[in-house]
Amino acid sequence: MPKIWKLKESKSNKLILIKDKSIYKGNLKENEINRINADTTDFSFLKNLFSIPYSYIKKIESQSGKNYIKIFYGNNSEEELFIDNDNLKKEIFAYIRTDNPNLKYCKELPSVIRYSKAQFFALLFITLIFVWSLYLAIQIESGSDYELVGNRSSGIIGIILAIANLGVFKNVTGYISLVAITIFAMIIRLKSRSETEFLKR
Repeated sequence: MPKIWKLKESKSNKLILIKDKSIYKGNLKENEINRINADTTDFSFLKNLFSIPYSYIKKIESQSGKNYIKIFYGNNSEEELFIDNDNLKKEIFAYIRTDNPNLKYCKELPSVIRYSKAQFFALLFITLIFVWSLYLAIQIESGSDYELVGNRSSGIIGIILAIANLGVFKNVTGYISLVAITIFAMIIRLKSRSETEFLKR
């Protein structure tokens, strides 16, 4: 028997339906949604909905405080089921968990590094670029002369040398500004860190 949820206020998925081991989502006309119920036998409308078979799913996440359930499937694809009602979101996740025993359940609070890894990598990259360009800037201000040979002027070395030629002061102030922006982004990101339920293959 299909399981149906109607979210008429949603702009992304007014209908979520689970049938034959597949999750369907999408927007239908209001009169079409009104005709769908537990006794529905004509499912020709499913062709107008986006579907994800259970067999394609690799992982499902339901994070506390977020208004969606995220589904990871296929080759690095992902899709969200947007659900503004938290109790309904829990109900849908619980149903998928029960209906798909092949996925293992766990609950955890993501680590700080894992949750904000994009900001950590950005900070690491900025620092490496800064150290390299600062070293060259000090050498240039001490009288050293650097010249690029061949086609490398358009690569990372050319970029580093261009930054180094701005001088030590501009390198330091630029680095401090970028670090401050990255740390601010990291703080904002970490504020949304919360307990997450997972279903994993």
